[in-house]
Amino acid sequence: MLKKVCVSLLMGSVALSSAACANNGAEQKSTKVAQDTSHEKKSTTETQDTSYKTIFKNSVFVGDSMTERLKSGDFLEGNNVVAENGSDTIKALDLVNEIATRKPEHIFISLGGNDLKRFAEKENKPAEGPVEFVTSSYANLLKKLKEKLPNSKIHVLSVTPVSEQALKIGPEYKEIGNLNAAFKDLATTEKVDFVDLSPIFEKHKVPYVDEEREGVHFKDDYYPLLLEYLKDKAK
Repeated sequence: MLKKVCVSLLMGSVALSSAACANNGAEQKSTKVAQDTSHEKKSTTETQDTSYKTIFKNSVFVGDSMTERLKSGDFLEGNNVVAENGSDTIKALDLVNEIATRKPEHIFISLGGNDLKRFAEKENKPAEGPVEFVTSSYANLLKKLKEKLPNSKIHVLSVTPVSEQALKIGPEYKEIGNLNAAFKDLATTEKVDFVDLSPIFEKHKVPYVDEEREGVHFKDDYYPLLLEYLKDKAK
């Protein structure tokens, strides 16, 4: 009888030990899968970031605070971005020499929104309307860039859309559609490339940093979409 009890206890102990090992193995496997998945996601992101930095290594992005985020957000190397908060086509004229020192093969220009604001804030507005005023200023920038960098390929990016709230706060933004049409014509006249960014926003719901109070600047989700959209231009 005692022998049977001992055998039973021994078998129970083995069973418990086996179950514990099995559970521990399952937990370790689950942890490893989670770690592998996390590592895979991280590697994909790092590869994508590295890829964009490589693709645009001979390019310069010119613009305002939205463009500057390409640098501060580490989407591109600092040497590939020439941008300042509040910049417009007139302020960008002072950056042409700096752009020229980079000797870019491609120049991507993202300006226009702040120019509309600058026109709206003028006390003594010129006889020409906002679209004509901004387009004329943009033409001066293009001519100066072409003089300094005749072999660089220039890409004029369309002005990005703003939220409904932004239109209420700044009615000047209602001219964005007309301004983009004028930019397209200007690009044809100046023999540079015009890039319509609207397909990005038709395909994706790109979130604003603060849609209710500002509705102009986008969250970081936007920048990989932008670079993916533009990458073939830089080849």
